[in-house]
Amino acid sequence: MNGTAAVTLTAAEAAVAREIVRLAREELRLEGEPPPPDAPLAEALDSLALLGLVVAVEDRFHVILADDDAAGTRTLADLARLVAARAPAERLPLPTDAEAAP
Repeated sequence: MNGTAAVTLTAAEAAVAREIVRLAREELRLEGEPPPPDAPLAEALDSLALLGLVVAVEDRFHVILADDDAAGTRTLADLARLVAARAPAERLPLPTDAEAAP
């Protein structure tokens, strides 16, 4: 896989991905450009930072991410899809106008 294929996220998933990046920056004090949605999280974060991000995501979205979830969650897009599918609607961020536009 060369990483050139575009990753398609729904408006809700894109809003969740944006919030996950915000959490990584604010909670974990990560700096720099966020990884592309299709980049492996394990390459962008060390194991301690990844664990911290999972805890922050669980707290923010009121979801539980079990070890089994890691098997299907390799990228920011995968994590955003999982959280968007599991989180209570009231915990999801609102999509921006650009994300909500067809």
